[in-house]
Amino acid sequence: MSGDTILTGLTPVQVDGLACVACGADYLRIRVPHVPVGRSVTGSQVFACIGCDPDNARRTAGGVRR
Repeated sequence: MSGDTILTGLTPVQVDGLACVACGADYLRIRVPHVPVGRSVTGSQVFACIGCDPDNARRTAGGVRR
């Protein structure tokens, strides 16, 4: 996992990869294309909507390079 972006300050659904780390869109309720942007502190892969700037999503969620 070296080099992965670790995102902190996420909600429980964001930590589980079920919601956008930038806008909070719930992927179980809203069908929107999304891309992986890193991992949560638990190691789960986290995502951002295609329309959300992944670099901005990392900053908004408190991303830290590891």
